[in-house]
Amino acid sequence: MALTIPPVKLKWLEHLNSSWITEDSESIATREGVTVLYSKLLANKEVVLLPQQVLCLKGPQLPDFERESLSSDEQEHYLDALLNSQLALAKMVCSDSPFAAALRKRVLVLQRIFYALSNKYHDKGKVKQQQHSPENNSGSADLHSVSERPRSSTDALIEMGVRTGLSLLFALLRQSWMMPPPPGPGGAPGGGNINLCNDVIHTAIDVVSSLPPLSLANESKIPPMGLDCLAQVTTFLKGVTMPNSGADILGRRLASELLLGLASQRGSLRYLLEWIEMALAASAVVSTMEQSKVQLNQEGLIGYDCFMNILMQMRRSLGSSADRSQWREPTRTSDGLCSLYEAALCLFEEVR
Repeated sequence: MALTIPPVKLKWLEHLNSSWITEDSESIATREGVTVLYSKLLANKEVVLLPQQVLCLKGPQLPDFERESLSSDEQEHYLDALLNSQLALAKMVCSDSPFAAALRKRVLVLQRIFYALSNKYHDKGKVKQQQHSPENNSGSADLHSVSERPRSSTDALIEMGVRTGLSLLFALLRQSWMMPPPPGPGGAPGGGNINLCNDVIHTAIDVVSSLPPLSLANESKIPPMGLDCLAQVTTFLKGVTMPNSGADILGRRLASELLLGLASQRGSLRYLLEWIEMALAASAVVSTMEQSKVQLNQEGLIGYDCFMNILMQMRRSLGSSADRSQWREPTRTSDGLCSLYEAALCLFEEVR
C-alpha cells in the first residue's frame, strides 16, 4: 500500500527560525534525512495533518445505447470527458506513490528552511538597505530621525515612560545595594534592601525562563523600543556582575544568570560571546582580589542547574545528536554552584 501524505496546514513558528537555519540542507537528498526533518516539523506542530478528503471516482456521464448516431460535436465532447477522467485518475495514482509522498515531504522541508533564511537575513537586509540609501546618508542623527518618523505622540510618551522607568529602576537598585542594611531586631544587621533587589532580578529570571526557546531571536519583529530596553538591561546587568559593582554575592550571581538567559533567548552567537566575555572578565577580577577582602570561595560562581538547563535547551534547539559522554560540563560544588570560568569554557566549546 502506498504511503500517502494527507492535506496539511502550515504554521511556521518564528522562534524556531534559528534552529532551521542550522539544519544541513544536503540531508534532504536521502529519504531518511527527509523523514527526520519532516518528523521535526510534525513534532513542533509547524505542519498539522488535516483529515483525508473523500476521493471522487465518478466518471463522466455517457449516453445510453441509442440507434441514432451522435453528432461530431457530441462525440468530441464525450471523448474529452473520458480523457479528462483518465487524466484525473492518473494524477491521483501518481500522487499516492511513495515517490510523490517523499517529494512532498522534501518540498515542505525546503519551504521551511527557505522561510527561516528569508525571514532572518533578507528582512534585515532590506532594513539595512533602507538605512544606507543615498537619501539617508546625512549622518547618524538623520538615520535615527528617519527610523522614528512614523511614531505618534502616544508612542513617544510610552517610550519616554519606559526609558525613565528603567533609569529609575536601575538607580534604585544601585542605591539599595550601596546603602547599609537597616538594623534588625536586637541591633542585628538586616538585609531588607538587598533582598528586595535580588527579588527583582529573580522575578526577571523566572519570566525569561518561562518563555519558549528563542523567543527573542527574530529582532526584525521586535520594535526599536524593545531592542533599546534589552540593550539597557544588558548593560546594567554586565556592570552588576563585576565584583566591585557594589551588589552582594547573590545579586551578582543572579545578574549573570539573567544575562545568560537573555543571551540564549536572543539566539545569536554575538550575545553568547558577550556573556562569555563577561564571565571571563568577572573571573579575572576575582582571581586578582585579596584573600582577606571578601569571601573568595563564593565569588565568581553561577547556579549549576540554571546553567545546565540553558545549555541543554540550546542543544535541543540545535538538534544535537552528540554522545552525552562527550559533552563538557562544569564541576558542581556542594552548594549547587559552578565556576563562571568553567561555564564560559563549556559554552565556548558549545558554540565554536
